Amino acid sequence: MGVIAVLVGLAMPVYQRYVIRAHRADAVRNLLAAAACQERLRAGNGFYDTSRCASGMDTGHYAFRIEPAGEPEALEFTVFAIPSGAAAADGCGSLSLDHAGSRGVTGPRALADCWGGR
Repeated sequence: MGVIAVLVGLAMPVYQRYVIRAHRADAVRNLLAAAACQERLRAGNGFYDTSRCASGMDTGHYAFRIEPAGEPEALEFTVFAIPSGAAAADGCGSLSLDHAGSRGVTGPRALADCWGGR
């Protein structure tokens, strides 16, 4: 019984890191999708439309927003993924992606670690 308790004690932190990493990967995928949507709008209209492309993306682990908020003729944008719940324990903090392709994190972890090489 003691051996099982030790194994479970070792496995739980590994599993929790895996789950947090999977939620972050979903957030990165949604950020890239929102940025691609904004680029399609700009290609068709000549402007970014920050009132579009972020609805329905909230996952329960990350909330998404685009700034400047609600601007139908924006010249630039930044999409943010703000962690909540268990994802808030991730050392990456909030993730961001802007119109120029610049990626950011607010936490102490390295940018490359948080964006998974993307």
